[in-house]
Amino acid sequence: MSKSHTDIAIIGGGPVGLCAVNLLGQLGIRTVLFEQNATTSFHPRGHVVNTRTMEIFRSCGLAEDVDAVALPLERHAGIGFVTSLAGDTIGVIETRGDPEWARIEASQSPVFKRSCPQDKLEPVLREHAQRRDSVALHFNHKVTGVTQDATGVTLTWENGEGASGATRAAYVIAADGPRSPTREAVGIGMDGKSIGQQIGLYFHADLWKYVVDRPYLLYWIFNAQTSGVLISLDGRYRWTYNFGYHTHESRDDFTKERCLNILRAVIGVSDVEIDIKSIMPWRMQARIADTFSAGRVFIAGDAAHPLPPTGGQGMNTGIADIHNLIWKLNLVLDGAAPASLLATYTEERRPIASFNVAQSERNAMAMAKRGLSGMLANDSELLSSLEGAQGAANRAKLAEGIPEQREHFDYPGQTFGFSYESNLITPDGTPSPPFSVRSYTPAARPGNRAPHLPVTLDGKAASLLDLFSLDRFTLLYAATGNSGPMPSLRRTCPCRCAALVSGTEGMSRPIQRPGSNSMA
Repeated sequence: MSKSHTDIAIIGGGPVGLCAVNLLGQLGIRTVLFEQNATTSFHPRGHVVNTRTMEIFRSCGLAEDVDAVALPLERHAGIGFVTSLAGDTIGVIETRGDPEWARIEASQSPVFKRSCPQDKLEPVLREHAQRRDSVALHFNHKVTGVTQDATGVTLTWENGEGASGATRAAYVIAADGPRSPTREAVGIGMDGKSIGQQIGLYFHADLWKYVVDRPYLLYWIFNAQTSGVLISLDGRYRWTYNFGYHTHESRDDFTKERCLNILRAVIGVSDVEIDIKSIMPWRMQARIADTFSAGRVFIAGDAAHPLPPTGGQGMNTGIADIHNLIWKLNLVLDGAAPASLLATYTEERRPIASFNVAQSERNAMAMAKRGLSGMLANDSELLSSLEGAQGAANRAKLAEGIPEQREHFDYPGQTFGFSYESNLITPDGTPSPPFSVRSYTPAARPGNRAPHLPVTLDGKAASLLDLFSLDRFTLLYAATGNSGPMPSLRRTCPCRCAALVSGTEGMSRPIQRPGSNSMA
């Protein structure tokens, strides 16, 4: 049995684990990642990369490569509700197709929310991680045991070639999915429920004829044969279709032939060539862990909070988890902060994750309440008579509920308006800005994400967010117009750090925590 030592071990090579490796590698922290699968994902499961995640990718040089493999922005103009691609339109929620929406989006961040399916995103993250000198990636390696003591964690593992070994790490981050063996091994409990069983179909078909004038990210399908959500992966050829099935049915009932018939009903014609690449059963859950750490083991992503995909919060919540954690681990490993700093990970992240779980469930239930359940098994008689002239009245009835679903798909307040509270954050006495899922109010209040403001760095246009890095604290100094400079800051950083000065008017004397983009 081989033995090795590292600073951080990561269990799970999905988007959350691979993002963690990139952030740790950027800091030069010795890191080993274990992933039981031999390759990155084949089935394009998650696809929403929200703007906050794109900001994190930007901070470690990933954003441009993610942009290059994402759905083109011009094919991401809204959400369509249809009886089939060739059938009747029930309604539309415009996003980038609305100039005012696009203007607001551009004012909130230097990057854009993207749709980048998991089978395209993970190779980008893996390739960048492989360039990091301090990182080792071990795919086709299954962790078989997790034990910890006062000084570290020992992982035992075996690989696909029959070799086995043990790795000793100072800390472990487990991003090993909703069934997380690591979470079970360290005794962390979960609360929540299962919402329903779903099937995800990944297929190729040239559907340009039916979508060229409707460049939507999602097409919610409602007809007598099927209801679900069709996701555009590249705007023309690559698609996934997700739908719910009833408890009296088994996942084994969904043969390839049955799934082909379902997809023909989705498209609305029978003469399109369809190539099904994979059929993946999955379970919609709304659950959250009791705590996000046990000793030296931390959980993130679906291991900590499997949530419904209604809103696209899953991967993004997980990446925000590890972004919050890693700068703290860096300080502790450097001896610049006590280990007690790590307790703020659960304290700060669990309330945000809990809200995202609840909001995602609310989105699913709000759709179902209006007969638009889509990804939940649907017995509605309404769906049996939606198409053609005779279905006009029923389509109008469904259409009435569509505007109410906007925050399911348009949620800048949820993306940017979060606020951390912990004993690490010193309130400045200002009130919390109003919170709304659908609208974002920028704030420099301690605990909030720093606002995006245009600045010039080294003679080039940049964002205020570009001033922040995982490996340092950032001091923002604000002038007060004609009254002269603000008094000196009374708070000090808990470690040696370089101070960057910005003369951005209106800032409220915040100290920026390393890399976190949340004021302390």
